[in-house]
Amino acid sequence: MNSASPSPKRGRSKSEEKRCQIIDSAAKLFLEQGFENVSMDNIARLAGVSKQTVYSHFGTKEQLFSSAIESVVEEYELGPSMNRSSDPEAYLRSFCVHLAQLLVSEEALGVHKVCVADAGRSNVAQLFWEAGPSKIRKQLLDFLQQQSEAGWLDIGDHDTACTQMIALLHGEQHNCAILGLNTTSSNENQKDKIERYAQSCVDVFLRAYRRN
Repeated sequence: MNSASPSPKRGRSKSEEKRCQIIDSAAKLFLEQGFENVSMDNIARLAGVSKQTVYSHFGTKEQLFSSAIESVVEEYELGPSMNRSSDPEAYLRSFCVHLAQLLVSEEALGVHKVCVADAGRSNVAQLFWEAGPSKIRKQLLDFLQQQSEAGWLDIGDHDTACTQMIALLHGEQHNCAILGLNTTSSNENQKDKIERYAQSCVDVFLRAYRRN
């Protein structure tokens, strides 16, 4: 949910540009005001389009929220372009680094606050889970199952192994970020720290599950 307006990309139709503009405007409002306090009228006004145009792209506010979550996941490239069969370790490391970066991103932290604020008042948490974490989990689970069948990994319970990998990535920086605490020293780059931590998580995981 990047609150900055995306720059136009070559090859996009006017309809696609409007769709991106609507998602961006909706994301900004959701993060600022929460899910329940935002109307389709508000979104249309900020996007500079008619409410009819918003509804033509997204039938409901719930659908628009889900699309905004999916858009963020796509931005963090959790599905590297490399062939995951030819170099599974490189794929896993890239996936985990990008996921670790996503977990502490402003967008993810903002959505977490929205879900907490609207808890019990809407189904926004369920929408978030289905559009983001659930799809990410399935992507990793499919990879682990594939690599077990290929003989690179030796995993008895793929569901548990998937949970363990994701749990490892929810480290100190993620917990502190939720609380608004900074764990990075003045001479340390946060992105580098996150990458080192994610790589160490993969090392631990592979020591447990790589086939000897």
